[in-house]
Amino acid sequence: MNTRVDYYGDFSVNTSACPNFVESSERTNLLLGLPQKVKNFETIDELHRTDWFNSPACSPELTDGKYAENANCQDPAWFRFTAGAARSILFDLGGVCAVDAVRVGALREVSSGVWLPNRVCLLLSENGSDWQTVCELTFGSEKDNDIVRLEAELGKKYRARYAKISFSVVTHVFIDEIELFGCRNGEYAESIVPDSVLDADFPDRFASTEQLGAKDVLLAYFSPDATPISKEIFLPHVAYMEDGAIKDTLFDSYLFLPYVRFLYEGYKKRPLQKADWKRYIDAQYQQGVNMDALDAAAEEVGRALGDPDYKVSVFLSILYPVTEVDEFGEINGKNLNFSNLEDRKSALKWLIDEQLEGFFAKNYKHITLNGFYWFTEEINYSDEQLMALLRYTTDYVREKGLITTWIPYFHATGFNDWRHLGFDIACYQPNYAFNQNVPDIRLFDAAATAKLLGMCIELEVGGTEPWHIERIKKYYAAGAITGYMKDAAHMYYQGGVPGVYYQAYISEDPILHSVYNDTYRFIKGTFKADEIKFNEEDLPQ
Repeated sequence: MNTRVDYYGDFSVNTSACPNFVESSERTNLLLGLPQKVKNFETIDELHRTDWFNSPACSPELTDGKYAENANCQDPAWFRFTAGAARSILFDLGGVCAVDAVRVGALREVSSGVWLPNRVCLLLSENGSDWQTVCELTFGSEKDNDIVRLEAELGKKYRARYAKISFSVVTHVFIDEIELFGCRNGEYAESIVPDSVLDADFPDRFASTEQLGAKDVLLAYFSPDATPISKEIFLPHVAYMEDGAIKDTLFDSYLFLPYVRFLYEGYKKRPLQKADWKRYIDAQYQQGVNMDALDAAAEEVGRALGDPDYKVSVFLSILYPVTEVDEFGEINGKNLNFSNLEDRKSALKWLIDEQLEGFFAKNYKHITLNGFYWFTEEINYSDEQLMALLRYTTDYVREKGLITTWIPYFHATGFNDWRHLGFDIACYQPNYAFNQNVPDIRLFDAAATAKLLGMCIELEVGGTEPWHIERIKKYYAAGAITGYMKDAAHMYYQGGVPGVYYQAYISEDPILHSVYNDTYRFIKGTFKADEIKFNEEDLPQ
């Protein structure tokens, strides 16, 4: 199944022999008049599969030399992109050239939902298979209507026959012209140095177990006002069990995070203070439960399986310092005010340090610490301090030898910008489990986008009704089909602990109990996709 090239058609690179351009060293726009190939990365729905929303790949606007004259979507010079998660635009220069600069023009029209792309990446290749990102253009404007035209010198001349422009598309992106400057004589230009897959904005590879330091991470919700998690509850999560007997391992990592009701009132973030944060931290390390219970469960599993040194890993959470809090509490002799960026930094540093101190004071024998999780599932770009706050926080966690992770929901603001927000790894939510009207194609779209952006996948189970059971098994089947079952790290949402997996384990209903067994098979990479029937009309062709 191919979930990507479903609108524009062929995106193959023509690598047939082509003579080098040696006849001219004159600097020119190398793209003028050239055709392009275009690729989208999520299925474009039927509503937007029209020339108005998505210009056909054969349209000439990108290289015809004509700039838009008006900052509105009616100007005929715009090449239109709508939905589809992201685009790559491929150009064959016809020979090996020396490329030294790029220029791109884009539209911002707030009233029509046309937004500037966060970033436009230029990649060059000499052979069509090895690509180097040589430039990133970062667009921005505060005007409601604006044409932003950015040009960047590359700092050197690169030897390239192929050029690729890549950018994210959540709603609408309109571009009038892409120009690539250089000369048609690449003899003395610099050779391409291919990108590291892990460092690329569009690596086309799932985030791996090695990157996360874990393979299957269970979200373990707890809060000061919630019933603590006992060892008995953790045990059938740490181990795969049959009739009360430990047979194998199950989830190898646990993300400790607060229930949403602890942090939110409806959709509004609660203005928590230092005392609230401290209650949360103390509950995490409460004697005999929560983290202690996990350590005890891991010890029992290791003993039963003949591995007395068996360990699981954990991630801790970073809570959001709400700007309305003007009296957070005293840290280092100062009462913090969250309208101040430095005070917010101080609070997050305190939160991280307190959790680390509490963790290491316990001297757990069967738990290792992998990193921290940024709790909010979207990026509030209206918080003008947030970018600096995120950079400070993620850098501070890395100084401690740990990683930061994030789990944005489907198409959450900032999801496609996770790497540049400072996170070491991000996990994408398909949000397929909770609404029967969401079509099966969502799982394949989310998988394609996660792979494109180098993310891992969250598996979600919304309850114990038959349709919930059918949906979680479709997550597993889609993973077998698209490769994320074996190639990606995973996180798992089941509500609180005990949640659906525990209920499935103890259930005598064979259908519900099968969720527990199938989760084990998915984790071990043996789930068979042919056991599940998808709605054929929703599948990518």
